[in-house]
Amino acid sequence: MAVTQQTANEIFENHPTRFKKKEKESMRAELRAKLKEIGYSDSEITEVKASGTNLVAGDPHAEYIFTAHYDTPGRTGWMLGTSKWFGMTGANIFLLALMPILIFIGAALPELIINNFNLNVEQEAVYGLNFLAGYIVLLVFMAVMIISMVVKNKNNRNDNTSGVLSLLALAEKVAADDELRGKCCFVFFDNEEWGLLGSAGFAGYCKKNGINLKKSKVINFDCVGYGDVLTFVSTKSTPVAKSVTAAFEEAGQKPVYKRSRMIFLSDHANFKNSVMVSYTKHSLIGLLYLPLIHTAKDVECDIGQIDRLTDNFYTFVKQGKI
Repeated sequence: MAVTQQTANEIFENHPTRFKKKEKESMRAELRAKLKEIGYSDSEITEVKASGTNLVAGDPHAEYIFTAHYDTPGRTGWMLGTSKWFGMTGANIFLLALMPILIFIGAALPELIINNFNLNVEQEAVYGLNFLAGYIVLLVFMAVMIISMVVKNKNNRNDNTSGVLSLLALAEKVAADDELRGKCCFVFFDNEEWGLLGSAGFAGYCKKNGINLKKSKVINFDCVGYGDVLTFVSTKSTPVAKSVTAAFEEAGQKPVYKRSRMIFLSDHANFKNSVMVSYTKHSLIGLLYLPLIHTAKDVECDIGQIDRLTDNFYTFVKQGKI
């Protein structure tokens, strides 16, 4: 009961992008077929259409809800700060600082040119040109950001095929375990890359239909296929984040636990008792980052690492440590 390289290769080769509607439909059909192969019936596999189409295997009332987004991103790696130099935090600070700097430089250029060439331009006109130049720089910057979002990234093995494979591996283990089957639900979210819309829609759907997710432990897998630092993230201190961290520490591993509302943001943010599971790297100045995501170089996915991770989660849930 482990992720096979064959299963991984089928998704790598047949579903490298899940960006457009037809690509997502094809991926959901593949996931449905895989879930049926490992023992889930048609009645146990449902689609929740809420801010996208989320695929659910099991009962959403379950104690444990394991999640991962199946959609893939645009070419926005430069915006996410995937830099091995400064880490995600440092690079995002640099990006935030870059925009006003560029606007300031752009706004100063007309006056510099006018003064340098001793052009006869009234001061009121100079102020207008400065404002116009700064505004144009802002529009160009925003256009570059938007274009990079709508141009799909062609390789997405870590983000987030690795999370999808993790859910399939765990679902296979749970499907064969009568004790845990009713306690676990698996949700493949849509539209994470567009602002966590799929998971927000799912949370709203559950609230509307009387499903109290406050009682559930939501464990979200995002980018677990590449990196050497096992990292757990929650937007605030949560019971499940503490118990997951403690279980891995007790097993002799050295995970890093972070609380963050901005960096490493994923679908866990839409649930009260939740944690994100990821593998990161240390940058050259020591800050953590997710390497290569949202870039054409996202071609790394360690299947053995996913197997070890999901084996651990299955064991800890079985033992009641989470």
